[in-house]
Amino acid sequence: MEFKTIADVLNAAIAKEQSAHDLYVAFGNRIKNTSAKRFLSDLAEQELSHKRMLEDALNRKNIARISGKRKVEDLHLSDYMIVETITPDSDPQQVMLFAMKREQDSYDAYRMLYENYSATELESLFSELSEEELRHKTSLERAYEFHFNQWM
Repeated sequence: MEFKTIADVLNAAIAKEQSAHDLYVAFGNRIKNTSAKRFLSDLAEQELSHKRMLEDALNRKNIARISGKRKVEDLHLSDYMIVETITPDSDPQQVMLFAMKREQDSYDAYRMLYENYSATELESLFSELSEEELRHKTSLERAYEFHFNQWM
């Protein structure tokens, strides 16, 4: 994927947040444990909240005039795009590992955007998103440890 403008970046982030929401909903529909379902539902709703935040930023009239320390095409954002995938046959452990990796990549991308757009109108957006993605990753890691590492 090629990024030339901040609008391209925001549109890609919006799609990524929607994809994360869909992943958590799909996984939540496959499991029976009530607390795990609630956990995944909460994560899914938070991803929709992120999507709305990004859409709000995209809809600002002056978005095209905001510039960062480096040009968008120099940010190497494709480095944060997940290549791995899960399938309907993936087991819960594979899904959790995928989700943790996805949250780490999101954190890294938003953190890099925060640093690039510090002292602009986008600084607080990218700061908040990076912090929330890190919280998601931490929550997933705790759930993973509880469910999968207890036998190791």
